[in-house]
Amino acid sequence: ELEKRTSTHIYRIFKTEIKVEQCYDNRLESKILFQARANTLELNKRKRYKQEDPKCELCGYKEENLIHFLIECKELEESRNKELIKNVKMRIKNLWQERYFLKKMKLKK
Repeated sequence: ELEKRTSTHIYRIFKTEIKVEQCYDNRLESKILFQARANTLELNKRKRYKQEDPKCELCGYKEENLIHFLIECKELEESRNKELIKNVKMRIKNLWQERYFLKKMKLKK
């Protein structure tokens, strides 16, 4: 059954080595990112296979798919923008701290 999933094919193409991914932690955003990459988000698009309504329950768009959920849904726009800005600031801070630490370590040698 696992071999039949489209996500397995995509995984094999892009996951070329076994390593720790630095983009995941215990935040909700991290869980959503992982599920999006693994194609395991419980989106309403899957309801079409059961002859149920696949529309977005937040904004009423005709089909809640991955692109709609992550980028297009107007009801998620404000929280998405706030989290994006917060995450970008945190990543910049982390990069700065990492570079500062590496520079400091080189000076000690």
